[in-house]
Amino acid sequence: MTLTLPTPDAGDTARQRFALELLLQQPVPGPAQLLASRYLLNDALPEVGPDQWRSLQAMPIAIGADQLDIAIPSQWRDQEWQHLIDQLPDQHRTIRLHPANDADLLQALATETDEPATEPTLPPKEESNSPAAAKPDTTLDVSAESFLQDFSPDGVLESDEDDDTQLARDAIDLETSLKDAEASPVVTLVDRILLQAMSVNASDIHVEPQQKGLRLRFRQDGVLQQYVEPLPSRLVPAVTSRFKILADLDIAERRQAQDGRIRRKYRDRVIDFRVNTLPSRFGEKVCLRLLDSGATQLGLDKLIDDPDALALVRELGSKPFGMILVTGPTGSGKSTTLYSLLAERNDPGINISTVEDPIEYTLPGITQCQVNRDKGFDFATALRAFMRQDPDVLLVGETRDLETAKTAIEAALTGHLVLSTLHANDAPSTIARLDEMGVEPFMVSASLIGIVSQRLLRRICPHCREPYRPNERELGRFGLMASREADVTFFKAHHHSPNEPICPHCQGSGYKGRVGIYEVLRIQEEMATAISKGASTDVIRQLALESGMVTLLGYSLELVRRGETTLEEVGRMVLTDSGLESERRARALSTMTCEGCGAGLQEGWLECPYCLTPRH
Repeated sequence: MTLTLPTPDAGDTARQRFALELLLQQPVPGPAQLLASRYLLNDALPEVGPDQWRSLQAMPIAIGADQLDIAIPSQWRDQEWQHLIDQLPDQHRTIRLHPANDADLLQALATETDEPATEPTLPPKEESNSPAAAKPDTTLDVSAESFLQDFSPDGVLESDEDDDTQLARDAIDLETSLKDAEASPVVTLVDRILLQAMSVNASDIHVEPQQKGLRLRFRQDGVLQQYVEPLPSRLVPAVTSRFKILADLDIAERRQAQDGRIRRKYRDRVIDFRVNTLPSRFGEKVCLRLLDSGATQLGLDKLIDDPDALALVRELGSKPFGMILVTGPTGSGKSTTLYSLLAERNDPGINISTVEDPIEYTLPGITQCQVNRDKGFDFATALRAFMRQDPDVLLVGETRDLETAKTAIEAALTGHLVLSTLHANDAPSTIARLDEMGVEPFMVSASLIGIVSQRLLRRICPHCREPYRPNERELGRFGLMASREADVTFFKAHHHSPNEPICPHCQGSGYKGRVGIYEVLRIQEEMATAISKGASTDVIRQLALESGMVTLLGYSLELVRRGETTLEEVGRMVLTDSGLESERRARALSTMTCEGCGAGLQEGWLECPYCLTPRH
């Protein structure tokens, strides 16, 4: 079966380009790109002039060291392709042909382009007044001012713009591209998806091919939301290919997962999208993670509102050496916590180096490295290189394997402060996670100084929240007793009925924003001894509770008492059997003496058997 390409009388040029993109599953050069490439008719190949390009009915649109991109009429077949290649001079570049709309191509070729492109003029060289030409002085001045004394950068250094300015200049503005009348419908559709995600402050975009269409979902405040009905199934190849083109991925490879990156500008902010494609039954699923470093305010005091936990984390971050691990699931704010620690340690007298995949935040004054696995530059390789860079503080984006873990521990044992993340359920189970990776217990006990486990809970909307009184069964599910919580006002999220006007602040979800909960475990001498002997997670948890560690459940229940979140949200994110048992142990350890008669109490007692005073 032969595929039929759009003919010139198939409608207006925009629809022709759209049909051509759907058929080829690749972008088609538009009139703006063709007109902007007219100067290449003179400059691409010295042997081929503009008149010869017009006679060939083709034009170059991009040229590089290894390839030459040429736009050709969409009606051409193999015979015309071969004829064009035979007419061009032999060269080392790879020729890539791009079918274009015939009307757009003829319009670009018809424009007069015989005037050569203007070369940028270089400033005239000034006579050198360098002090090197003078007789050398026998005395050496090493003051700070002497480095640039009598030095002029004119003619020596190229003027370089600020990184943020360059990023903003290179990034394409989404709102501007959305108004482009020449853009194809697929390009406009993808821009609208990105724009909608940023307007609702989504953290992730899920583009999922299903049997009945293409489903779009946005993760907002940690929960996936579907705002629109599924798109037609016939759009799946075009939309998927458009995302892959933006992320600079191979659109022909559909059997392997791929990773890429998109950079766009939105309301004077440069936003990165981390892109991953995954082959599925009905097509490739595309998942995008939004990385908006400008919207996040770094600072431990902005993240941790509990004074005791804040003081403990700051104390751990001020240590001269050792390893600090931040644990939690994907999207729980681990990177933000690490960068807040770095921001507090960032000082001209301290050398800070980071290796990340990808670089999520840009901090001035530190050295940040991007992992490049294609070139063999992974976390472990970067850490070994850091050791020859006179480091003070090191950040490893994620401890994924044994080699990275051992290299990080070795750095911590040799006088450096190492910060890293790890996927674990809570702080005590982090030790078992390292043991499962193959790290020797004695190395963990000698290097690890603290573990921070964290989650993000949705913050209840203060404008539409509803006060209520939970029953004893609901309180008992969280280990609470009604008699102890009599003075507490509990709130629940307001779920709007279909005919009820929605809250303009939370858009009817009942929640607005998120708040962090933290479990901070400080490695003390007794716990380090237990770790070196291979103690179980249960033993480590018991030692942590005896040292005063506040569990994730205990931290989150305190937020419930303050009206920051709900029991429903705590049950969704934090409540587990092991967590509930840990919280009960913590309460038992803090109330081993009766407040009424002073008698000693056992761990399992809920009230004093002598005077019947409830344990608090």
